[in-house]
Amino acid sequence: MYGENSGLLRGSLRELLTHHRIQQRIGGAGLHTVPETTTADERKEIGEQVGRYRQAVLVWCHEAMRAANPLVHLQATTARTRGPAEELRYRLEASISDSAATLPTMEELTTEQAFPMVELWRNAARASALGEHDFGAGVGYGRLSEAQCFTVVHDAAEVIRALVGLDRRYSNIPGWQHLKEPGRLGRAAEVCAAYSGYGEPDYSVDTRGWKPPAQLIEGPGLPGITGVLQAQHNLMLHLGQFPDAQSLRVVMDAQRVVSLEAGRRLSDNPVLAARWERRAEIYGRLVHETRDLGGMVGNGGHAAGQGSVAAVRMRKLPDDAMNDLKPVRQLERISAGIDERVYEAVEHGIKERVYFQRAVVPGMNNFDGELVQVMRPQYLPITSPVRTELLAIARSELRPTPMQRKPPKGAAQSRLEFEAALTHRPGNPGPIGL
Repeated sequence: MYGENSGLLRGSLRELLTHHRIQQRIGGAGLHTVPETTTADERKEIGEQVGRYRQAVLVWCHEAMRAANPLVHLQATTARTRGPAEELRYRLEASISDSAATLPTMEELTTEQAFPMVELWRNAARASALGEHDFGAGVGYGRLSEAQCFTVVHDAAEVIRALVGLDRRYSNIPGWQHLKEPGRLGRAAEVCAAYSGYGEPDYSVDTRGWKPPAQLIEGPGLPGITGVLQAQHNLMLHLGQFPDAQSLRVVMDAQRVVSLEAGRRLSDNPVLAARWERRAEIYGRLVHETRDLGGMVGNGGHAAGQGSVAAVRMRKLPDDAMNDLKPVRQLERISAGIDERVYEAVEHGIKERVYFQRAVVPGMNNFDGELVQVMRPQYLPITSPVRTELLAIARSELRPTPMQRKPPKGAAQSRLEFEAALTHRPGNPGPIGL
């Protein structure tokens, strides 16, 4: 997620900002009690490697700026027409294109380094490489609020400030390549950080970004309620594929059985029992409304199979199998995910006219030479005058309420500590508690 990757990046740079005597930290000459362990050529190679790690961090900053505000064409702008964010992005692009360093290889990102300082740079570059996936998975313009966009811009500006500060310290490394116009880049970062930090930040952006996809729980059926959780989990994942009408009805009926049996076994807990009974009643109504539903488009065989397995396993549970509330809470969370995907299937199937409603309409039979009026079944779009309560029930009962994202713990503290490291000066103890 964005919070984990950007937090690791800030943590590594914060630790690097406390490092002085850079030559000594990579085996160069330092105090008379510390012998020199590397040659000038070796320190030059280390400096080039650090430059590659720094290049990965610069690319992350550039991707963050583009994700938060991608609609600006910098080629047709001037210093007077660019705002703080556009100016920083312009300076950042110039620094990246001017640098002779390439991005680090996979081996450099995954191999632990001998010197602690270089290892911190490796962690920063690794966090940057992983963090680039976040911008295509929810951390981008159009998916974020204005406050969240400003938070991403502020994070990138603070990281650039740290890179400019570190660039000055590494001057004595043999062959060290400085950033292009570090003074202007640093001023642009400071102005942008002040501009983006003017309003109230929204650290809930830390909960967005790329997450590893869930996997099916393969293998034989697990015992007890764990087996029900296994089947329900696999059902939720299989519903990622659009189900045909028959499979959807099987899934709905299976969820009715699961909810009914769960409510019966939780009779000692009236609150939880009422919640499961309510879900059983909702799916009972949905099964009733889909009795005439048709549609062969889709692939729901695996979902229907796992739904039936979950219903059978729930029926076989002993009466005291749900006394432990921890797996019951897990069953609630998985079932909520199933509800959401069933709603999405109903909404999509009706909107795209993939699901149809069977209706009996009058017709004429003239095969025997006589015109006799008969009743013939036809499948009509649910959006036609032949309507049912299916969509209304799914929208009112299964559609999830908008989730209020809350920032994770430590999101603000991580940024305060990083800002304190940026502004720290010798003799300044920093804010209280840091």
